[in-house]
Amino acid sequence: MPTVVLAHSLDFVTWRNATRTLALHGIPATDIIWRIRDPADAAMQTGITAPLHADTSPRSTFGVPRAMMRLVQDILQAETPDRFDLAYRLVLRLATGEDPARRPADDAEILRARHIAQDVRRETLAFRTHVATSHDPTQAIIWDAADSLVAYCNARFVTLQRSFHPWHVQMGESVMRWDGTTLHPGTPLEGADPTSFPSPALPLAEGMDIERITALPAVAEAARSCLTCAMAHHATQTVFGEGTTTASLMFVGEQPGDQEDLAGRPFVGPAGQLFDRALHEVGIARDDVYVTNTVKHFKFFNRNGRRIHQKAGMEEIRACAPWLHAERRMVRPRLLVMLGATAASAILQRSVVIGRERSRPITLDDGTCGLVTVHPSFLLRQPTEEARSREYLRFIEDLRLAGSLITS
Repeated sequence: MPTVVLAHSLDFVTWRNATRTLALHGIPATDIIWRIRDPADAAMQTGITAPLHADTSPRSTFGVPRAMMRLVQDILQAETPDRFDLAYRLVLRLATGEDPARRPADDAEILRARHIAQDVRRETLAFRTHVATSHDPTQAIIWDAADSLVAYCNARFVTLQRSFHPWHVQMGESVMRWDGTTLHPGTPLEGADPTSFPSPALPLAEGMDIERITALPAVAEAARSCLTCAMAHHATQTVFGEGTTTASLMFVGEQPGDQEDLAGRPFVGPAGQLFDRALHEVGIARDDVYVTNTVKHFKFFNRNGRRIHQKAGMEEIRACAPWLHAERRMVRPRLLVMLGATAASAILQRSVVIGRERSRPITLDDGTCGLVTVHPSFLLRQPTEEARSREYLRFIEDLRLAGSLITS
């Protein structure tokens, strides 16, 4: 009878590798013994420690849909005694050609799995809310409602919410702590590798109190998992701002384009290259400024295999507003330059006509100075070379004005 030894109670990596081998051989769930390695026996090997039956032969490979893997990872964060066995049975059904997700609504196994996962997601949000509202960062976070393992899987959430500062969570007799460089899970997971834990049941940004974060890299890392608006599910990745965090000059555009979406950096496509050229011409080093967008994901539609830019709407602007507000709060530029009507409308909280607002200092809601100009992509859309040259010179004038405002 095959025996699988897991390094600890959240050893998803070993479970996944063993499950794939066992399912390919069609080993019934009733023939498998799942064990947690005795912490006192460090020499005990993990993985499948008893041989498979000699008469079994592996079937062809199989795939596990993302939704099913998500469900499995949620189940493994519950302290249900048979969670390893239940998760294995779901995967085995896929390996044998069945799709459990398409079974009738009264499928008892699926219903139980979803109920467990729902409880894990509910506790995950409760734990995150508790962490986000714990006011004194020097005091331990007391988590008495720990009837599952979700706190361990959300150590990264706590680290970002606490801006990388040391923290500790008291869970009964166990203490999980982050010393500023290393996670110490405490009993019963002392010495466990956090990279072997299942992914948290909720996206990292969900439940995060962004206003409490004081480190811009922590905000950027949290934003990478944001799925608040629909377009976040289609874009390649979040494109956060970049530049010096003490910049006197901050530029805000509309949204990343196709090349920015692929590279994960703002203003690297054709408009970004023109922007860099203009900055260089007026003597402003891009490394000395902070550059970002109102919206952090690329909104597009497909046309003959090409991804065509779509204007960001109010839904996307509202969803991304906390990220932009955090950037402004932590960079605290002397001057914020709004590139285009979308950025200007989002920051000024009113409809903006570029021709009326352009090239004049505006006092912003936080008391800093703002300046409206066109987006560099506007220059590229001009119909003639003469028009492009004329508009480029006007853009250069606005950048010179920006430079003078931060040095005056």
